[in-house]
Amino acid sequence: MKKLTKLKTKANLQESRLRENFELLDQIRADAVNDIESLTQDFQHMTLVAESVQRNYRALLAENQLLKGTLLSIIDECGCWQGNRCDRCWKLLKILACDNSEEKPDAASKYRAILNQLRNLE
Repeated sequence: MKKLTKLKTKANLQESRLRENFELLDQIRADAVNDIESLTQDFQHMTLVAESVQRNYRALLAENQLLKGTLLSIIDECGCWQGNRCDRCWKLLKILACDNSEEKPDAASKYRAILNQLRNLE
């Protein structure tokens, strides 16, 4: 009888270990599903942010185009002519051409600075 009892105990230990493993696997799977759902929500949020940035950038480009058109119409309506522009029109043309001799725009460094600021917010 002792042998039967020992065998039964070993079987119960093995069964309890298997059940524990099943429970652990179920918890891991549930955690994985929760992680995937959280990741999906994060991607949805990032998509909304990207769409918002895209809308804002399009609006900015439209405003810039409108401003450029306005400045060009001011130049066209001026009394000066193409070969002999007045000081005001030359300044406007330089602004439109981004030809500021004092300050050359460095788009790459400005872009890097903006990215660094965004990364620091995280």
